[in-house]
Amino acid sequence: MDNDKEFDSFDDLFEPFELDEGPPPPEPPGAAAYQPPSPGEGPVPQVACPSCGTPNPAYNRHCEQCGARLTKEPLPIAPAPLGRATPGAKALGVLVGAVLVVLLLAGLRSIWRSGTGDAEGTTTTSSSSTTVATATVPLLPTSVEASSTLSGFPATNLIDGDPSTEWQDQSLGGVGATLTFRFAQPVAITYIEIQGITGDDDRFRQNYRMKGYEISVDDNTLKSTATVPDEPGPHRIEIASQETNRLELRILSAYAAQPIGDKPPFKELVIAEISFFGRAAAE
Repeated sequence: MDNDKEFDSFDDLFEPFELDEGPPPPEPPGAAAYQPPSPGEGPVPQVACPSCGTPNPAYNRHCEQCGARLTKEPLPIAPAPLGRATPGAKALGVLVGAVLVVLLLAGLRSIWRSGTGDAEGTTTTSSSSTTVATATVPLLPTSVEASSTLSGFPATNLIDGDPSTEWQDQSLGGVGATLTFRFAQPVAITYIEIQGITGDDDRFRQNYRMKGYEISVDDNTLKSTATVPDEPGPHRIEIASQETNRLELRILSAYAAQPIGDKPPFKELVIAEISFFGRAAAE
């Protein structure tokens, strides 16, 4: 037998086997795989091996003697193995897991720290500064002096904490009068509240009431001026002070006293209470 006529090269004798190839192409319609005859159906057809010449049953694909391929029909190919993670993919997975753990720990720490801050509740700290903000508290002056006082209505009534007592000025309806408050230790004054007569609208209108004012403190050369509405109050006035022992209030103008029925207006300006709020300068 002339082997060169049936197979072009030695490589044609064997089927290449690679895992990366896909499954064999489907058989044409109507084609059926050869089945060996059942016992009693007659002799099995034989095919000579093109390599060693050994007879083989026709249904064999490879020679039983030498293993050479008997036909050129495609052989079934084993399916490709399931993909496995590469070392790079494993490293990426480990890195992502580590980042998630770090973020989780940071979130838990932030929750714990915010809970601790809420529990303390007395101070707040800025992340970009070491300054600690202290809550505003009432401040009590150690003394007060008035440029003019009506007998029986001293300036100390302004800081006694009782709005039913009052200071009355005796000069020109209060215009030009000054009140000087002093503190034993330096203080940072945030604001003051000025209270007029309350509970008796007739008395409130029958006296002069403060309108325009000027305020000065030791640690600020600028004097603040403004007006308050013609109401009992309290009227809140912001103060720009960080360290002062003194605050001076000067009355620049006043709302005129009014007659009530057949009662004539009074000549005095009245303020019932002045309260101070801020903190000690050393805090």
